[in-house]
Amino acid sequence: SRKPERDLKLAALEADGVPVHRRRGGGGAVILTAGQVVLALVTEVASDFGNREYARAINGWVVEALASLGVHGLEQRGITDLALHDRKVLGTSIYRSRRVLFYQASLLVSNDVSVFSRYLEHPDAEPDYRQGRDHDAFCTTLRGEGYDLDPRRVIAALAPIAERRLADL
Repeated sequence: SRKPERDLKLAALEADGVPVHRRRGGGGAVILTAGQVVLALVTEVASDFGNREYARAINGWVVEALASLGVHGLEQRGITDLALHDRKVLGTSIYRSRRVLFYQASLLVSNDVSVFSRYLEHPDAEPDYRQGRDHDAFCTTLRGEGYDLDPRRVIAALAPIAERRLADL
């Protein structure tokens, strides 16, 4: 939802042949790499409002799925992030058109977060818990926090929970 030249290190992306795509929704730029789980959900909702509440409810599904895999201590931080030990493991974005909600999230499972600093500028707006930290110090992965998980296992745990909970939105 922002200007690429503000959020991205465009010269580095171009030099490395990394494609840039615009996504709908709020929030800053994200870098997608192997080892992440990208969640996307489109559904009709009852209210024209409540984006934050919808995101937090769906994030709750992620927490439930990860708990079933032994991950504990996840906290809702910032507006709609999930964090472990004060470090971000999931960021979200929402796009709305009246009663249609498009939720997007990136869950850092086993990827290399050092790539973020190569391609992303430090954001001009940040959640309070970031405390000015660069990407490497602010973000972590489930594997980096000691959980031996891969994206396929996370998806397998999340899918049935999402199917059951979708009617609750």
